[in-house]
Amino acid sequence: MRTITVGQFVSLDGVVEAPEKWHMSYVDEEMMTAMWSEPADTMLLGRVTYETFAGAFAHLTDDDPLGARMNQPEKLVVSRSLSSLAWRNSRLLPAGDVAERVAELKAAPGGPISVVGSISVVRLLLRAGLVDRLSLFVHPLVVGGGQRLFEDEGPRVQLTLEKCDVFRSGVTHHRYAVG
Repeated sequence: MRTITVGQFVSLDGVVEAPEKWHMSYVDEEMMTAMWSEPADTMLLGRVTYETFAGAFAHLTDDDPLGARMNQPEKLVVSRSLSSLAWRNSRLLPAGDVAERVAELKAAPGGPISVVGSISVVRLLLRAGLVDRLSLFVHPLVVGGGQRLFEDEGPRVQLTLEKCDVFRSGVTHHRYAVG
């Protein structure tokens, strides 16, 4: 069975929305190494994250290390509004119940699945009990507003800390097993 790991940039007050507005000044070699230490052959993305990533990475070539890491994995996109995808190795998740489709994907042969950003998809997967691991990069700042990782009335999620690293930037990387 394939595993699903959710990766998120999080502020101390739990905000995950619009990290491009508050996260970039914390990016360093330590964070990049930790981000790429968890392999995935498939990325599961919501529409907004897909469009943001496609705009930023689709033009990169495979001889660029970032381009290779972002362009080579299969990208499955959850969307009700997109009908076609231009970014290489991208396809729409088949229509139907998203949790059911992801459960089928998880049961199929293949390697690890990564979900980055895509907060509505993450919340749906948490409610359905389909997430195996959370990889949270907690930033030492309070954003003050925006969508948070966990819903106010969401499900109780039991986590077991597997690893916690502290970076020179003050960011901490928490890796939790879910369940």
